[in-house]
Amino acid sequence: MFEQLRKNSFKRTLLWSAILLIIGVTFSVLHAENAVYSITGYVDFTTLSPDEIKSQLVDIELRENYGRFMSVRGNQGSSTITDYYYIIYTGAWDDVDTPYKYMAIKVPSAYKGQMDKMAQNTYDDLLSAPITFYGKIKKLGSTETQYFNDFWHEVDFTAENIQELTMPYYIEVDRAGKTTRRIFYMTLFFGGLAMALWAVLRAIKASKGGYLKKIRQIIDSVGCSEYAVESDFNAAIPVEGNKSAKIGKLFIYHDIRSTVPRAIPTTNIAWAYQTTTTFRNKYGRSTGTAYSVTIFTADAKSANPKKHATNITVANDSAALTVLDRLATYCPWIILGHSNELKKMFNKERARFLDLKYNTVEHTVAVPVETLDSES
Repeated sequence: MFEQLRKNSFKRTLLWSAILLIIGVTFSVLHAENAVYSITGYVDFTTLSPDEIKSQLVDIELRENYGRFMSVRGNQGSSTITDYYYIIYTGAWDDVDTPYKYMAIKVPSAYKGQMDKMAQNTYDDLLSAPITFYGKIKKLGSTETQYFNDFWHEVDFTAENIQELTMPYYIEVDRAGKTTRRIFYMTLFFGGLAMALWAVLRAIKASKGGYLKKIRQIIDSVGCSEYAVESDFNAAIPVEGNKSAKIGKLFIYHDIRSTVPRAIPTTNIAWAYQTTTTFRNKYGRSTGTAYSVTIFTADAKSANPKKHATNITVANDSAALTVLDRLATYCPWIILGHSNELKKMFNKERARFLDLKYNTVEHTVAVPVETLDSES
């Protein structure tokens, strides 16, 4: 039994662990570079030569630009412009010795007035007061590259000029602060690592039967021998429409194909009834019906079936009745059926409810009818 449950738990865990591992590794790989730059800090953009530019986090005191070439609108169909792209150059404005190239910067629309005035000053050979930006260097996309190249064609740059004097990169200005951005990148990177590690640990735990701890505790609390439980599990009757549930004489086993299998000692069950749920669309037409058997133990906190009961899904009305008949045979101390009076008594007068049958009928596991028939 336990070996079968361990294998089921491992198989179930392995799929989700693989998914989590892939997501975690992907997050870590995608944001590893950002995390490194977050740790080392923002680089002064003006100190980077063209061949050093890649995907750094940078800050820049911008004094010159050569105009905007593209605007970005908000959501599809929106008329609100959120960002503008401007032409800038690499290196420092006062460094005439280091080779430079033209690239772009993407700034929030709030800077449009300042950036346009700076562009005019640049064409008039006037130096503007610096605007401090910080952000991440990214590669221009296909649409951005098209607008970028169109700008240069309009000023009579040839394809060779564009290839020689420009770079297909831009600085995406952060709207958040430096600290916020660093925390964001570090969270993505280390969060991905943690997710990957958790996935591996989950798989290891499941392979060693670690998720069987709860069901073992429940079984140990009843005091049954492992041999008795193994025999009960093997003889338990499968539930029609639910491959993860079996009805035994000692326990009701459920979630046995999930990561964490569970069991309910039949001696603890005080109340059980069928639940039928009809699903309807917005026009009130039935779209389907779900059937289940709702089970309450004697110590359940309340009669709330969603919070304090175990719900065993079944295929249909007949399957639900079969489960209840089996419980009636195995556990004659259980109240079967539902009524508002029983619900009120279970919530408000638990002792009285239990005295109806649970406390007055001997808790001796009955021998199944099939066994009696086979022995006669």
